Amino acid sequence: MSEENTSTGRQFDEKTIKNARFCKDSCPMCIKGREKGKGFFYKLLKIEAKFCPKCKAYEKVYGVPAWEKPGQS
Repeated sequence: MSEENTSTGRQFDEKTIKNARFCKDSCPMCIKGREKGKGFFYKLLKIEAKFCPKCKAYEKVYGVPAWEKPGQS
């Protein structure tokens, strides 16, 4: 299994990278929640991120919770 470096400088396997990218670029709820930073989808995302494997991968790879944009602290 190949590994890839990420913006955090750590290495993750392909599955983790793929799940994080899905959360960042393809998941409609996550995109809407991060985009506005408030409202219904934002609150729902904060709850869902505790259970969703894609949101957990996003947090591992980008170093921020799924409801924050990468590079934002």
